[in-house]
Amino acid sequence: MSSALGSIIASGSSPPWLPRDVAEGRRFAWWGELMFLLWVLGWFIISIVALTLYAVGNGGVGMLLLGLIGLIAMVICFMSAVFMKRTVIDAIDQGKFHEAKNDTIIWIMFGFAGFALPSILLILTYVKLGDAIGSQTPVGYMPYSPGTVAVQQPQAHQHTAPPAPAPVQAPPQAAPPAHHQYHPATPMVRCKNCSVQFPTFMHTCPNCGAPKE
Repeated sequence: MSSALGSIIASGSSPPWLPRDVAEGRRFAWWGELMFLLWVLGWFIISIVALTLYAVGNGGVGMLLLGLIGLIAMVICFMSAVFMKRTVIDAIDQGKFHEAKNDTIIWIMFGFAGFALPSILLILTYVKLGDAIGSQTPVGYMPYSPGTVAVQQPQAHQHTAPPAPAPVQAPPQAAPPAHHQYHPATPMVRCKNCSVQFPTFMHTCPNCGAPKE
């Protein structure tokens, strides 16, 4: 029985190695899962009352619609609680901060089935995970946005005057070294995709999501 509940309800305690922002985001996600499960019970009671009133003739079509909507919302809240645990809370516990942050957006939308209470908590989770990932980004790291790099097409030969020489510019200064918030004693590995350092026990890079090689 306890193993079945453990597969549905996440543990309320965070792993001790989590950064502070990530631990706070996980706590908000855990409360968001409890809100989903609470509204499973709430929608069940609403549906039973509405369908009973319709069956005994004390309610019209509105009670029937309320009962059917309540059943659908109950299923949505239950499935959201189960899969949010696997894709957000469990991902945080495994060090997959980037994946957990992206999946949080999905459950923010489904959280409106619980009168937006889970959505508010998951928005806080999204913000905290974003702060934690941003703090690990190296200083001066500017990835190219999609569509900003264009390939120059070949042009027909034209007899034009030679272009004026470009002014001499000073070489750009090197970016200062990145500072990481992890303890110096923690074994670190450098991501081959974005050069961010992260603990060796993580499976993926918390900055870009690339798998550890």
